[in-house]
Amino acid sequence: MPGPEFIGCTERSARIAPFYVMELLEKAQEMEAAGERIVHMEIGEPDFTTPPSIRQAGVRAIEEGHTFYTHSLGLPALRERIAAHYYESYGVRVPADRIVITNGTSGAFFLLCAVLLDASRNLLVSDPGYPCYRNFGALFDARVVSLPVSEETRFEVTPDQIEKCGVAPHLLMICSPSNPTGTIYSAESLSRLAATVRAHGGYLAADEIYSGLTYDREFPSALTASDDIILIDGFSKSYAMTGWRLGWLVVPPRLVRPIQRVAQNVFISAPTIAQYAALDAFDAASDIEAMKKTYRERRAFLFPKLGDLGFSLPAWPEGAFYIYAGIERWRMDSMEFVERALTEAKVAVTPGYDFGAYRAGAHVRFSYANSLDMLKEGCERLSVWLRGL
Repeated sequence: MPGPEFIGCTERSARIAPFYVMELLEKAQEMEAAGERIVHMEIGEPDFTTPPSIRQAGVRAIEEGHTFYTHSLGLPALRERIAAHYYESYGVRVPADRIVITNGTSGAFFLLCAVLLDASRNLLVSDPGYPCYRNFGALFDARVVSLPVSEETRFEVTPDQIEKCGVAPHLLMICSPSNPTGTIYSAESLSRLAATVRAHGGYLAADEIYSGLTYDREFPSALTASDDIILIDGFSKSYAMTGWRLGWLVVPPRLVRPIQRVAQNVFISAPTIAQYAALDAFDAASDIEAMKKTYRERRAFLFPKLGDLGFSLPAWPEGAFYIYAGIERWRMDSMEFVERALTEAKVAVTPGYDFGAYRAGAHVRFSYANSLDMLKEGCERLSVWLRGL
């Protein structure tokens, strides 16, 4: 197995890879419909409802008749509010005309890849990393280059890897805090990566969908590292608004018009009611802090408990709500592990293969986006099951 400093693999395939966590969720739901009680530790969705003030703003939008298309780049007031958020939170001035409101962050990935990728272009991603990045690359027939990362670099892609991979980094996509490890790129790392990619004529895109869910230190947004970094964020995770399907892009001025042309044809505009509701999201600080406090308590329980059960734990999660855990002790492939955990222990977790190929068979991901009582029950079930292996 090559070390993380070397290139992992290069893929070119029009086939969209399976999203195992969703397939496991659907299987778990079928088991629940048949009367089984499943502990869900697989899905990356907040278990909180959207804060009341945001829900009420959505209701007001309907009652006031805000049910028509907005501007293709998004509601001007929301773009201005997001710009203000970056100044208030990070001291960064971002012109509102560089902000594009999208149909969730998935819509942001689609627009970005539609503009920057084709059969002659390369998409670089970390391995492990969020699986949909690779699939969006495949959708636009780009060459997908996986860069293996591990605890040796705190699961960060390094400039040295970019230099050694042998292909032009037309687009490097990273996630901070990371899915699946919960680790956070430092501002210094982001600056070096951005400079390296820019020197080769490419773009660095930072997915910061979990930026509002960090626990141990101030979060260094990529916008503080470089004005030329593309940023993706949204309301799904930090604001518990997954079903509202609303995200945004911050892009260099030269990309705004190309992205707008694609958005006009594919989406017309992001959901109007969700945009009006999101105007109140940045004022729901007390609700967001309460959710963060709960996630912090769950992490404090689950991380050491998994260690007690025999899992290896290569990274302390600084953000998001995931723990990436090694299963080497049981000499079992992660696909077999999660299938058996579901059918025998009635606990759903995600296999490492969802996040790439590098050491994927030796890792699984746990989500603590579930109640503390359910996490305790899940760990007790796993304890009984693992003792019997």
